[in-house]
Amino acid sequence: MTGGAAGPAVLGIDPGRRWTAGVLRVGDRPWDGWTLGPVDAEGRPDPSATDNADDLAAFARYQRRVLDMVEATVDRHREAGGGPVYLACEVTVPPAGRRIALADWLIPRQLVAGLLAYDPGLVLVRADQHGRAHYDRDAAGRLVRARPLSDHYPPAFWPTRPGDGPGGRPAGWGPCEARRGERDHERAAWDIAGAGARILARRAERSGAGV
Repeated sequence: MTGGAAGPAVLGIDPGRRWTAGVLRVGDRPWDGWTLGPVDAEGRPDPSATDNADDLAAFARYQRRVLDMVEATVDRHREAGGGPVYLACEVTVPPAGRRIALADWLIPRQLVAGLLAYDPGLVLVRADQHGRAHYDRDAAGRLVRARPLSDHYPPAFWPTRPGDGPGGRPAGWGPCEARRGERDHERAAWDIAGAGARILARRAERSGAGV
Protein backbone atom coordinates (compact mmCIF):
# COMPACT_ATOMS: atom_id res chain seq x y z
CA MET A 1 0.00 0.00 0.00
CA THR A 2 0.95 3.66 -0.23
CA GLY A 3 3.97 4.47 1.94
CA GLY A 4 7.12 6.49 1.81
CA ALA A 5 8.41 9.42 3.81
CA ALA A 6 5.00 11.08 3.93
CA GLY A 7 3.47 8.05 5.63
CA PRO A 8 0.59 5.85 4.50
CA ALA A 9 -2.59 7.20 2.96
CA VAL A 10 -5.33 6.77 5.57
CA LEU A 11 -8.99 7.65 5.17
CA GLY A 12 -10.20 8.48 8.67
CA ILE A 13 -13.96 8.15 9.22
CA ASP A 14 -15.97 9.70 12.04
CA PRO A 15 -19.36 7.91 12.09
CA GLY A 16 -22.39 9.71 13.47
CA ARG A 17 -26.14 9.50 13.74
CA ARG A 18 -26.73 12.63 11.67
CA TRP A 19 -23.35 13.27 10.05
CA THR A 20 -20.47 11.05 9.01
CA ALA A 21 -17.21 12.64 7.92
CA GLY A 22 -14.16 11.31 6.15
CA VAL A 23 -10.73 12.86 5.63
CA LEU A 24 -8.02 11.31 3.52
CA ARG A 25 -4.71 12.02 5.22
CA VAL A 26 -1.29 11.37 3.69
CA GLY A 27 1.26 11.96 6.41
CA ASP A 28 0.57 15.52 7.58
CA ARG A 29 -1.30 16.51 4.43
CA PRO A 30 -5.12 16.54 4.22
CA TRP A 31 -5.85 15.30 0.70
CA ASP A 32 -9.66 15.25 0.61
CA GLY A 33 -12.62 15.47 2.96
CA TRP A 34 -16.41 15.23 3.12
CA THR A 35 -19.37 15.30 5.50
CA LEU A 36 -22.52 13.34 4.62
CA GLY A 37 -25.85 12.74 6.32
CA PRO A 38 -28.85 10.44 5.88
CA VAL A 39 -31.45 10.96 3.15
CA ASP A 40 -35.20 10.42 2.99
CA ALA A 41 -36.94 7.88 0.75
CA GLU A 42 -36.73 10.33 -2.19
CA GLY A 43 -32.99 10.78 -1.73
CA ARG A 44 -33.18 14.28 -0.24
CA PRO A 45 -30.75 15.10 2.61
CA ASP A 46 -32.61 14.69 5.91
CA PRO A 47 -30.59 14.52 9.16
CA SER A 48 -33.64 13.11 10.98
CA ALA A 49 -34.07 10.18 8.57
CA THR A 50 -32.32 7.75 10.92
CA ASP A 51 -33.88 9.01 14.17
CA ASN A 52 -35.99 5.84 14.21
CA ALA A 53 -33.40 3.13 14.85
CA ASP A 54 -35.89 0.49 13.65
CA ASP A 55 -36.10 2.01 10.15
CA LEU A 56 -33.61 -0.30 8.45
CA ALA A 57 -34.36 1.08 4.99
CA ALA A 58 -33.31 4.57 6.12
CA PHE A 59 -30.14 3.19 7.66
CA ALA A 60 -29.35 1.22 4.50
CA ARG A 61 -29.59 4.39 2.43
CA TYR A 62 -27.23 6.15 4.83
CA GLN A 63 -24.75 3.26 4.84
CA ARG A 64 -24.78 3.09 1.05
CA ARG A 65 -24.03 6.83 0.79
CA VAL A 66 -21.05 6.49 3.10
CA LEU A 67 -19.68 3.46 1.27
CA ASP A 68 -20.14 5.15 -2.11
CA MET A 69 -18.19 8.19 -0.89
CA VAL A 70 -15.44 5.99 0.55
CA GLU A 71 -15.09 4.24 -2.80
CA ALA A 72 -15.12 7.54 -4.72
CA THR A 73 -12.41 9.01 -2.46
CA VAL A 74 -10.17 5.98 -2.84
CA ASP A 75 -10.72 5.96 -6.61
CA ARG A 76 -9.84 9.67 -6.92
CA HIS A 77 -6.65 9.14 -4.95
CA ARG A 78 -5.67 6.16 -7.08
CA GLU A 79 -6.41 8.02 -10.32
CA ALA A 80 -4.15 10.85 -9.11
CA GLY A 81 -1.32 8.33 -8.77
CA GLY A 82 -1.58 7.95 -5.01
CA GLY A 83 -2.18 4.22 -4.86
CA PRO A 84 -4.14 2.23 -2.26
CA VAL A 85 -5.61 3.66 0.92
CA TYR A 86 -6.07 2.27 4.43
CA LEU A 87 -9.42 2.86 6.14
CA ALA A 88 -9.62 3.82 9.83
CA CYS A 89 -12.79 4.42 11.83
CA GLU A 90 -13.59 5.38 15.40
CA VAL A 91 -15.30 2.59 17.33
CA THR A 92 -18.68 3.46 18.83
CA VAL A 93 -19.59 1.63 22.03
CA PRO A 94 -22.86 1.58 23.99
CA PRO A 95 -22.98 4.25 26.70
CA ALA A 96 -22.06 3.20 30.23
CA GLY A 97 -23.97 4.94 33.00
CA ARG A 98 -25.48 7.53 30.65
CA ARG A 99 -28.94 7.72 29.16
CA ILE A 100 -28.91 8.79 25.52
CA ALA A 101 -31.18 8.11 22.59
CA LEU A 102 -30.75 4.61 21.16
CA ALA A 103 -30.02 5.97 17.67
CA ASP A 104 -27.20 8.17 19.01
CA TRP A 105 -24.96 5.14 19.50
CA LEU A 106 -26.66 2.38 17.50
CA ILE A 107 -26.58 4.14 14.11
CA PRO A 108 -22.84 4.98 14.33
CA ARG A 109 -22.07 1.47 15.57
CA GLN A 110 -23.97 -0.05 12.64
CA LEU A 111 -21.96 2.19 10.29
CA VAL A 112 -18.74 0.81 11.78
CA ALA A 113 -20.03 -2.75 11.31
CA GLY A 114 -20.89 -2.00 7.69
CA LEU A 115 -17.42 -0.55 7.05
CA LEU A 116 -15.83 -3.60 8.66
CA ALA A 117 -17.88 -5.90 6.39
CA TYR A 118 -16.80 -3.77 3.42
CA ASP A 119 -13.12 -3.84 4.41
CA PRO A 120 -12.06 -6.47 7.00
CA GLY A 121 -8.73 -4.63 7.20
CA LEU A 122 -10.45 -1.54 8.65
CA VAL A 123 -8.29 -0.03 11.41
CA LEU A 124 -10.45 0.39 14.52
CA VAL A 125 -9.61 3.47 16.60
CA ARG A 126 -10.72 4.01 20.19
CA ALA A 127 -12.75 7.14 20.96
CA ASP A 128 -10.50 9.87 22.37
CA GLN A 129 -12.14 13.29 21.96
CA HIS A 130 -11.18 13.32 18.30
CA GLY A 131 -11.72 16.70 16.69
CA ARG A 132 -10.76 18.47 19.91
CA ALA A 133 -7.00 18.12 19.81
CA HIS A 134 -6.73 21.91 20.14
CA TYR A 135 -8.04 21.69 23.72
CA ASP A 136 -5.84 21.53 26.78
CA ARG A 137 -6.60 18.73 29.24
CA ASP A 138 -6.31 18.47 32.99
CA ALA A 139 -4.58 15.64 34.87
CA ALA A 140 -7.71 13.50 34.55
CA GLY A 141 -7.84 13.98 30.79
CA ARG A 142 -10.83 16.31 30.85
CA LEU A 143 -10.99 19.11 28.28
CA VAL A 144 -10.48 22.42 30.06
CA ARG A 145 -9.73 25.17 27.50
CA ALA A 146 -9.56 25.61 23.75
CA ARG A 147 -6.54 26.94 21.91
CA PRO A 148 -6.66 28.32 18.34
CA LEU A 149 -7.36 25.63 15.75
CA SER A 150 -4.13 26.63 14.03
CA ASP A 151 -2.18 25.29 17.04
CA HIS A 152 -3.01 21.73 15.97
CA TYR A 153 -4.87 21.53 12.66
CA PRO A 154 -3.67 22.32 9.11
CA PRO A 155 -5.13 25.37 7.32
CA ALA A 156 -7.76 23.19 5.58
CA PHE A 157 -9.55 22.95 8.93
CA TRP A 158 -9.32 26.60 9.96
CA PRO A 159 -12.44 28.80 10.00
CA THR A 160 -12.99 31.29 7.22
CA ARG A 161 -14.84 34.12 8.96
CA PRO A 162 -13.60 37.67 8.27
CA GLY A 163 -10.45 38.36 10.24
CA ASP A 164 -9.59 34.70 10.76
CA GLY A 165 -6.65 34.85 8.39
CA PRO A 166 -5.61 32.29 5.75
CA GLY A 167 -7.01 28.81 5.57
CA GLY A 168 -10.42 27.32 5.08
CA ARG A 169 -11.99 24.28 3.48
CA PRO A 170 -10.44 23.53 0.07
CA ALA A 171 -12.83 24.11 -2.84
CA GLY A 172 -12.00 20.74 -4.40
CA TRP A 173 -13.09 18.66 -1.42
CA GLY A 174 -16.25 16.57 -1.33
CA PRO A 175 -19.57 17.83 0.02
CA CYS A 176 -20.13 19.28 3.48
CA GLU A 177 -23.82 18.72 4.20
CA ALA A 178 -23.78 19.90 7.81
CA ARG A 179 -26.52 22.53 8.04
CA ARG A 180 -24.30 25.29 9.38
CA GLY A 181 -21.15 24.09 7.65
CA GLU A 182 -19.71 22.67 10.87
CA ARG A 183 -16.21 21.22 10.53
CA ASP A 184 -15.96 19.36 13.83
CA HIS A 185 -16.65 15.96 12.25
CA GLU A 186 -13.98 16.53 9.61
CA ARG A 187 -11.47 17.55 12.28
CA ALA A 188 -12.37 14.34 14.12
CA ALA A 189 -11.86 12.32 10.92
CA TRP A 190 -8.42 13.96 10.52
CA ASP A 191 -7.46 12.93 14.05
CA ILE A 192 -8.83 9.41 13.49
CA ALA A 193 -6.72 9.07 10.33
CA GLY A 194 -3.65 10.12 12.31
CA ALA A 195 -4.44 7.60 15.05
CA GLY A 196 -4.93 4.93 12.39
CA ALA A 197 -1.54 5.74 10.86
CA ARG A 198 0.12 5.35 14.26
CA ILE A 199 -1.58 1.97 14.78
CA LEU A 200 -0.35 0.84 11.36
CA ALA A 201 3.18 2.01 12.18
CA ARG A 202 3.18 0.01 15.44
CA ARG A 203 1.96 -3.08 13.60
CA ALA A 204 4.68 -2.67 10.99
CA GLU A 205 7.32 -2.23 13.67
CA ARG A 206 6.24 -5.42 15.43
CA SER A 207 6.20 -7.38 12.20
CA GLY A 208 9.42 -5.86 10.87
CA ALA A 209 7.68 -4.76 7.68
CA GLY A 210 7.17 -1.24 6.35
CA VAL A 211 3.76 0.39 5.94
